[in-house]
Amino acid sequence: MLSSNNSNKDQNHNSTILVVDDVGPNLELLEAHLISEGYRVETATNGKQALEVVEKSPPDLILLDIQMPGMDGYQVCEKLKGEDHTRLIPIVMITALRELEDKIKAIDAGADDFISKPFNKLEVLARVRSLLKVKYLNEQLDTAENVIFALAQAIESKDKYTENHIERVSQYSMELARSLDLSATDIDAVYKGGQLHDIGKIVLDDSIINKPGRLTREEFELVKQHPLVGYKICHPLKSVRYALPVIRWHHEKLDGSGYPDGLKGDELPIAARIMAVVDVYDALTTKRSYKEAFPPQEGFRILEEEAAKGWWDGDLVRRFKEIRLKKV
Repeated sequence: MLSSNNSNKDQNHNSTILVVDDVGPNLELLEAHLISEGYRVETATNGKQALEVVEKSPPDLILLDIQMPGMDGYQVCEKLKGEDHTRLIPIVMITALRELEDKIKAIDAGADDFISKPFNKLEVLARVRSLLKVKYLNEQLDTAENVIFALAQAIESKDKYTENHIERVSQYSMELARSLDLSATDIDAVYKGGQLHDIGKIVLDDSIINKPGRLTREEFELVKQHPLVGYKICHPLKSVRYALPVIRWHHEKLDGSGYPDGLKGDELPIAARIMAVVDVYDALTTKRSYKEAFPPQEGFRILEEEAAKGWWDGDLVRRFKEIRLKKV
């Protein structure tokens, strides 16, 4: 138990809380409660000052009064939640307002929690501890995601012929998905799937990745494992869960002759079908260790032939051709 308490104290000393209130006694009381628990505390007496403090040094959590002159708490909250670099800072609204519509307004502004005046010390500290734990978990998830994306970039650099391949297929896929009016979830899936679809190549030796001639049967069997390996690497990350079908199935074909699962037709989700088409197009139209780059028209001619064989979604090939040939 002693070890756990010490751990909590250590975490508190690493956390900075910004308290924003135009009423001096409220500000001083909250500051005293937080300092007594080992938190570092910054203060601001109005919305403008609060934004300046956050811009200079973002805190770990903000206790924000709603009713202030000039810029009120709603406006401050909405401003912070609208910026990428501050949107994940937990904001607890402190309010004497009791009406449901006031809380709904705060939720719409992006507030993470509420504390009513007059506030209770134990309740304040409990809310702070809870939201700091959530923030810490989010940061851990974000760190893990960053590591995975950095790994994908590092793996691509092993292939001297595929520079910016993952950026191109991500962009191509998003353009195609948007032209089809797909959902934000599908667009996010093809973008992240494009970034991560080849991460499973971590298991391949450089000599296979950069081999100038035809692969042996054994080498190709190793290559065929990379979608499944990539899926296993990324599966624990909730933030990329919608991209998992793209990572696993971007080498599947509609006639069931693809890998690793031999799926057919409608078994393949739209995001995976999009990635299959754009991935092949990029392979055809860029120089690789085993081939020269084909011009875009030739790349689409080959794609159309393969779609006629039942490999790719013909409608996607036609739509993608319309989009790309306007830009080349």
